[in-house]
Amino acid sequence: MAVMSVLRTSMRRFSPTLQPHVRCFAAPATGPLSGLRVLDLSRILAGPSATQMLADMGAEVIKVEAPKSGDDTRRYAPPFLQKGPEEDSDVAAYYSSCNRNKYSVAVDFKKKEGQEVIRHLLETSDVVIENFKAGGLAKYGLGYDQLKDEFPHVIYCSITGFGHSGPYSKRPAYDMLIQAMGGSMSLTGEPDGAPMKTGLSLFDLTAGLHGVIGILAALRNKHVTGMGQHVDISMLDVAVSLLANQGMNYLAKKQRQKRVGNNHPNVVPYQVMPAADGHFILTASNNDQFERFCKVAGEPQLMEDERFNTMKARVVHRDVVTPKLNEITSRHPKAFWLENLEKEMVGCAPILHLDEVFDDPHVQSREMEIQMNLPGFKEPVSLIGSPMKFSRTKVDYRMPPPRVGEHTEQILTEAGMSMEQIIELHEVGAIDNAKYEHASPHRPLAKKQRKVVSVSDSHYEFKGNTWGFISSVTDPCVLQGLDVDVEDEDLNELETLSGVLRSSIEDPTDSFVKVRGSMEDPDLDDLEQQLRATRKNTVRVTTAKP
Repeated sequence: MAVMSVLRTSMRRFSPTLQPHVRCFAAPATGPLSGLRVLDLSRILAGPSATQMLADMGAEVIKVEAPKSGDDTRRYAPPFLQKGPEEDSDVAAYYSSCNRNKYSVAVDFKKKEGQEVIRHLLETSDVVIENFKAGGLAKYGLGYDQLKDEFPHVIYCSITGFGHSGPYSKRPAYDMLIQAMGGSMSLTGEPDGAPMKTGLSLFDLTAGLHGVIGILAALRNKHVTGMGQHVDISMLDVAVSLLANQGMNYLAKKQRQKRVGNNHPNVVPYQVMPAADGHFILTASNNDQFERFCKVAGEPQLMEDERFNTMKARVVHRDVVTPKLNEITSRHPKAFWLENLEKEMVGCAPILHLDEVFDDPHVQSREMEIQMNLPGFKEPVSLIGSPMKFSRTKVDYRMPPPRVGEHTEQILTEAGMSMEQIIELHEVGAIDNAKYEHASPHRPLAKKQRKVVSVSDSHYEFKGNTWGFISSVTDPCVLQGLDVDVEDEDLNELETLSGVLRSSIEDPTDSFVKVRGSMEDPDLDDLEQQLRATRKNTVRVTTAKP
């Protein structure tokens, strides 16, 4: 039983089926983003965590680092990964947490020649991601506004502390500052204690996650329009959005909330409970579960007490309910509560240390610990696996966290540069063509060419005598002079292909080819018929204003 993991010693010692698989890098990408190329100008945690997610899902990620020194997190140590028994490597554990499956190129884009290298790599990139202060890359000619016309196909994702607009946009930010300014610290900690931060870099990681979500949404739009755009992610925005129910508790009555420690502001009991030999978690989050808890506790009479028998009553009378429940759970050890509450389907869990987390058979069965070979290491090292599980396009672990600039020559050569150019760039300090004693297996980039995009935001216009009377085909609410049901199935079909229709109402198929490429694509045969049919529907629904 999973909840009993708190009581056992390391299960992997006795069960070979729980051993993490060793990953052999340089295997082909199998994930759903295979074929996507990302130029990663980010460092530390928020940006690199986002690009590692994309890389695990199959994207080619080219990590741009400062020559010699590389990403700051290479020096966030100890601890270091273990090269052998009791032998430190020079690879910081922090750095390895968010940099696998990436190529590393060492480019100094403070130099003009380095900036040209970045622009050269952008020609075949689909996405660029950065987490400099707002405007930080503009002084090197690499800001979004400076690149968007030359590379209209590129999705440019910025992850900053405060976003690219607003009075704080130029401020630097760190996770703890955002925890303080975003309100979460005011909600965390004991009622009479100091405000408390979480034990994780919560908003670095969730900002990275929102960056991935924004990139995927922009890719969907690019699939229709051919156009990239700027994805602007603010850590403070993310922190405020994640206030969620807690934020709404404030907005509902505009009253500050008191900290409730490990308790829940709206549900009792939903908290850490004392046991005879430690603590466990109890989450009886509805009346049925609380009644079953009372049964296990041998206290069925509590359901007859008006202070205990409803969810609202337990919250209102928290000062009575919590001490009473603490007294009850203190009577028995953790094992009693975990085993019996789970049998009754009452929410409960042990509070595990990290060694117990990674020993847990469920965590192991979900492959949340993996092992990879690193060049020059005597034994494979453990890394945290991806939580993304796909039935067909599985995530894969192709390359270990790279050394600074170890792929510089490969990437620039495959991008079309000659060895003479690479040597010259190295000599002027624009790149570092780093060499290492233990080479990584060669994994070539996919063949890609720069896509010339012939559409722009200003290209979308309606043509023909009837279209001048309509504000939008995709929003039924703004059709002028028409009595149209918003649920009209024809309009739903229109919205699906709106980007194509806006490009050329007279011939949507021609517009689609302009955005996507040749009609020789086998997937386009069926789509051509759909587009032609949709055009007929368009004519039928959109009658000209009399």
